[in-house]
Amino acid sequence: MKKKEIQGASPWFAKDVKNILKEIREVLTSGVLVNGKHLKMFENQLKSMAKTKYALAVNSGGTALELALLSLNIKNKEVILPSQTFIATSNAIIRAGGIPVFADIDFNTNCLDPNEVKRLISDKTVGVVFVHMFGLIPPSILEIKKLCSKRGLFLLEDAAHAHGASINGNMAGSIGDVGCFSFFATKVVTTGEGGAITTNKKNIFEKVKSLHNHGRSTDGILFDRVGNNFRIPEISCILGNYQLKRLNEILNHRRKIAKIYFEGLSKINDITPLSRFDDSSHSYWRFAAHLSDNVDRNKFQTLMMENHKIRITWMYEPLCHLQPIFKNDKKILLPNSEKSISQLINLPTHLNVSENEANYILNSIDNTLNTLIIEN
Repeated sequence: MKKKEIQGASPWFAKDVKNILKEIREVLTSGVLVNGKHLKMFENQLKSMAKTKYALAVNSGGTALELALLSLNIKNKEVILPSQTFIATSNAIIRAGGIPVFADIDFNTNCLDPNEVKRLISDKTVGVVFVHMFGLIPPSILEIKKLCSKRGLFLLEDAAHAHGASINGNMAGSIGDVGCFSFFATKVVTTGEGGAITTNKKNIFEKVKSLHNHGRSTDGILFDRVGNNFRIPEISCILGNYQLKRLNEILNHRRKIAKIYFEGLSKINDITPLSRFDDSSHSYWRFAAHLSDNVDRNKFQTLMMENHKIRITWMYEPLCHLQPIFKNDKKILLPNSEKSISQLINLPTHLNVSENEANYILNSIDNTLNTLIIEN
C-alpha cells in the first residue's frame, strides 16, 4: 500500500458542501443570522439524538458545561469529576462557583470509578460529572446514577465525545439530570464551534435558556438572572443539521473501524485497547489503547510517523489535577489516571480513515512494536 500520511480528525461534510453553501447564502440574504429556522431544526434534531424532552444549542461545549452547572446551584459546593478530561470540565465547575474534587478512573475504561466516587462524597458534595471519554459509555455510569439518586446528588454527563452513543438503549445526554455536548471541529459531530445542553427536566432547561440569552425571563420581556450572550449563529446550525442527518453514517463508520482495531490488536503483544461492552454502542471519538511498560511511547510515536506516516496522539496530558491552576493544591493521588495517561495512545476513527488504512495502521503498529522490543 502506498504510504499516505494519516493525520488526526478533520471536519467531514461528505457530499453536502454544495447544499450547505446554498443555505448559508440564503441566511446571508435573509438578514436572520441568529435564532432562526435552522436553530429550531438543530435543537429538534438534538432532542432526537439524545431522546430528551429539551435541547438548547449554545456557542461551545465549555459554555454548555458552565450553564448547566450554573443551573444546578453549585456555588461553594463540591462536584466530583475525573481528572482525565479536557480542562473545560473542571474550569466550568470553578466558573459556576463550585469546587472540583478529582476522582480516579477505571484504568480499563478511562471513565470514573464508582468506588472512588463513593469514597469522595462528603456533606459538601452536590453532584457528579461523568465524562464519556472517547465516546465510551460503560455500565459504571448506571451504578453512579443509582448512587447519585440515593444520595440526592445531580449527575451531569460530559458527552463531548459521545454523540449518538448509548447503553441499554439509554442515549448519552439522557442518562443524567443534564447532558452537555461539544461540536468543536474535531468532534464526532461538528459546527466548527458550538455546544448543546440536553435534559428531561423543565426547570433546568428554563434556567439555561435564560442564562444563555442575557438572563431574559421565560416570558421574553424582563431579565431576572445575570446571564450573557451564549447563543449560536444560524450558519453554525446549518453545519450541525447536515452533520446530524448523517450521524448514523458517521457512527457506523467509526464502529466499523473500531471493530477492525479490536480484532487486529488482539493478535499484537504490548498493546491493549480499553474495554468494550455488549450492551453499549460507543461513538469512538478516538480509539484508545494502552502500551505496555516495555514500550517507550515517545519512540513509538516518532517511529510511527517517520516510518509509516501515521500520527499517534494521546489525550489529555497533563491531567487536570496536574495543571498549573491546581498544582498548588493539596497532593491528589490518582494512580489509575496517572498510569493510564503515561501509557495511553489514540488511533484515528474519523471518516477520512478507510478500512484499508485501519489495517495498514495495525500492521504498522505491529512492525513498530517489534522493532522497539528488539531494541530493548
